[in-house]
Amino acid sequence: MMCNEQELRNENPFSKPQRLHPAAMYFNLIKVIKETIFGLGIGLIFTLKESLFYFLLFISIFLILLIISSILSWLRFTYRIEENELRIEQGIFIRKKRYISLNRIHKIDLTANVIHRIFKLVKVQIDTASSGDGAEVSLSAIKTEDAVRLRKVLKRQETLQNIVETDESNSMKKISWIRLFIAGTTSGSVGIILVALLAGFTQIEELIPKKLYNTTYTWIIDQGIIIIVGLIIFMLLLLWLFGIAGTMIKYGNFTIEKRAAELFVKRGLLETKELTIPFDRIQAIGIEQSLIRQPIKFVRIFAVVAGGSFDKMEPFPVLFPLIHEKEVEQFLREYLPDYQQQKTELIPLSKRGRKFYLFNTTILFVLALIPVLYFFPSFSWIPLCFIILSLALGWMQHKDGGYMIDGKRITLQHRNLNKVTIMTYHRRIQSLQKRQHKIQMYQRIASTKISLIGMGGLGTHYSLKHVEEEDANKIADWYSYRKQVEED
Repeated sequence: MMCNEQELRNENPFSKPQRLHPAAMYFNLIKVIKETIFGLGIGLIFTLKESLFYFLLFISIFLILLIISSILSWLRFTYRIEENELRIEQGIFIRKKRYISLNRIHKIDLTANVIHRIFKLVKVQIDTASSGDGAEVSLSAIKTEDAVRLRKVLKRQETLQNIVETDESNSMKKISWIRLFIAGTTSGSVGIILVALLAGFTQIEELIPKKLYNTTYTWIIDQGIIIIVGLIIFMLLLLWLFGIAGTMIKYGNFTIEKRAAELFVKRGLLETKELTIPFDRIQAIGIEQSLIRQPIKFVRIFAVVAGGSFDKMEPFPVLFPLIHEKEVEQFLREYLPDYQQQKTELIPLSKRGRKFYLFNTTILFVLALIPVLYFFPSFSWIPLCFIILSLALGWMQHKDGGYMIDGKRITLQHRNLNKVTIMTYHRRIQSLQKRQHKIQMYQRIASTKISLIGMGGLGTHYSLKHVEEEDANKIADWYSYRKQVEED
């Protein structure tokens, strides 16, 4: 047994140059098409106007060059681990060599879409401290077992039994399908899908034949108000169902696992994603609660991580997509004990700042009411309804705002539409800013803003507006007086 353990410790299956799986040629081909789709579309339109022959010739030449380029790119791309470095060589005509020290690698993410899963492959994304919006290294197609071995070697993990991870001392939590369904029904994705559809329709409207467009429009108008309302309700219901399906596909089989130095998150039905979050890269922990979820007391927990998330549509990795308020304390105690909820109550915002919140949320609708009253008085109830809703939102924004300082840790709570609670430590804050305009100075209130390292190494900012001037000074003193607050 000791002999086998020593062999595993000394073995490096990636010491010789390795190629990606041949399926990488397909992924490279798709990538090039996406990057050249605009120029390709112009070329197709131009040649089609000339003649069908030139159109087919253009497509044939483009595909032949693309296939040759994909094959050569795959042949000329190799990676290996040598002398404590990940070494990559690539390039058809100009050879490019990259050397990445294993000590600089912070996280390794594995993703697998439908094509990957058919061939039992994964995409490996390797990030370092210098990574921008994209990964430092992206290996588009590797066998799943090889990817697991590669991740272990890069992270210098020592395991036995054919390099299968043990989880005897690890905590693990998986979301139930019922919770996932609730997350989908309360995700608010209907609005996002509707906006996307409207934006897409404005782009393709010119391509719809005018006769077909006019005929459809006339038919809808002729159906009467009851049919139109029914169609609208049906479309909203359909969008709601799409939103539920999208959430369940995205977060299906969601699992979070606590390991020695990191959190491991796995999720997805059609596209499986695996994300590692080192504890030393976590800048803050956030608890988000939407207006829809507030009555049923469910929240979402996310992390602000230096380097960001593995999802472009999700700047901060989700640690748990839906959890009840009563379960948050236990979750943090088990997976992030440094961020356990404090028993001390938040210090609320200044009552003198409430009028600023009410003014900011209603001013646009008040201005919109003036021309409506003049030109369309019978429709004045519409902006009046929005004014009432915006007043309620402004009141909630003021009511839910606050802060709390506990030694080296600060908690900020604010609301735009969703209520967000951010917990971070003194050593994680890159800068703190206190601001006061003339009216605030007269009212003896101020605004404060903290900046953290977020996605792609860029700043992530959180503001607390219209707090008591004394409280703003207290936060500033807490941050600047380093003799009292020593870094770990």
